[in-house]
Amino acid sequence: MTKARIIGSVIAVVLLCYAFLSATIVKEGQEATLTGEVVFNPTAEATKFWNEKSQEYFESNAVDLVTLLNESNGDLKSVATKYGHYSMGDKGELSFIVKGSATVDLVKNKLRAGYLGLKVDGMDDKFKLRLQIGPVFKGSAVRDSISLISYKDYKNQIEWAQVSVAFHDLISKQILAPIDMNNVANKTVEFIGCFTVARQGLIQITPVKLIVK
Repeated sequence: MTKARIIGSVIAVVLLCYAFLSATIVKEGQEATLTGEVVFNPTAEATKFWNEKSQEYFESNAVDLVTLLNESNGDLKSVATKYGHYSMGDKGELSFIVKGSATVDLVKNKLRAGYLGLKVDGMDDKFKLRLQIGPVFKGSAVRDSISLISYKDYKNQIEWAQVSVAFHDLISKQILAPIDMNNVANKTVEFIGCFTVARQGLIQITPVKLIVK
């Protein structure tokens, strides 16, 4: 090996050692202390709202389901301004927050997207009513019904979708898990929940409050 190569090798080793000694080691989960960028946590976002604001928000914004259906006369978009919530400000999917009392006349708790069939006195027969019980929930009605949060507050559609999933996880654990779904048939339930206008004639509610009598 020539003298020049030996000197070059020594310099390379010295530079490598310097780079190693000057490197900053950041523990997993603490990246924000170095980069200044906070890692998005959808569970924390949803839980904060759920614990601090959800009860007052949903109770104060819920409309009686029978009242809503009677006023709409079959056209839910006609009462959007009065009762509805759009997923993107004044556009997007239309959702409602509703409350009511019903009799459970069907239990589908063995499905991935499980639900209870409900019968409500005074409700128009043209509508079929379901209450989602998971573990898979269709749609994002709960998230989209909350006017205090906006898709504009999130970096992308992935984060926005993760918030909806986080709300569903909270509902599964706190609202639905304490209830024995094998023992609700023919019982009366009181509910507050959200639904998105989707299939004609089907109202599929995701509960944010559920009491079995």
